[in-house]
Amino acid sequence: MAEPESQEGNYDNRGKNTENFKMDVKECLQEMERLTVHVACMTYDCVNIQTNPDLFNAMQHLDHVFLRCREEIKK
Repeated sequence: MAEPESQEGNYDNRGKNTENFKMDVKECLQEMERLTVHVACMTYDCVNIQTNPDLFNAMQHLDHVFLRCREEIKK
C-alpha cells in the first residue's frame, strides 16, 4: 500500500512542476515581448534621428519642458 501513495505523490509533484514550467515559459515570453517592443522603438528612434537630426533636439526640448511643467504642478 505504500507504493500507491508514493506514486500519487509523484503525480502531484509532476503536476506542480508542469504548472511551474508553464509559468516560467509565460514569464519568459512576456519579457521577450517587452524587449522586442523596446528594441523596435529604439530602432525607430535611431532611424528618425539619423534622417532628421533636428528631431532629436525637438524631443529633448519637449522632455525638458515636460519636466519643468511637472515640477510646477507639484508645487
